[in-house]
Amino acid sequence: MKKITGDALGIERYKADAVINNLLRDLPELVAAAVVDIQSKKTLAAYTTVASFDPYKISSRNAELISQTQKNLTAPWLAGQQLNDLVIVLDEQLHCLRTTPDGQRLCYVAVRLADTNMALVRDVMRRHSN
Repeated sequence: MKKITGDALGIERYKADAVINNLLRDLPELVAAAVVDIQSKKTLAAYTTVASFDPYKISSRNAELISQTQKNLTAPWLAGQQLNDLVIVLDEQLHCLRTTPDGQRLCYVAVRLADTNMALVRDVMRRHSN
C-alpha cells in the first residue's frame, strides 16, 4: 500500500512506474492507479492508498472490458473509430480507463468524487497515457 508494485521488469517497468508517478503528481488524492498490458492483462505497475482496494484484480477486469469494447468497434457504423477512454462514475468514486495511442496498454485511475472532477481526471489521463 502506498508504493508502486508491478509484474514488469526493465524498461517496461520503468515506463509504467513513470506513468504512475506522473499521475500521483497531478492527482495526489487518487485511490488507485495501474498500467496494464491489454493483451496479456498483466499489471505492469500499480499503486493504491486503500488496503482493501486490489488494483491487480480490477486491472485485469478493466483490460477485459477494454478488449471487449474494442471488439465492438468493428461494427460497420463504427468503422475508423478508436477507443480513447472509458469513464465509470459510481456513487463515491470515478474510474477512468484510457488506452495508450498504440492501443496496447491501459492506464487506469480511481479517485473519490469528493476530491476531484471528471474533466480534470480525463485531462491528466490524456497527458500521461502516452
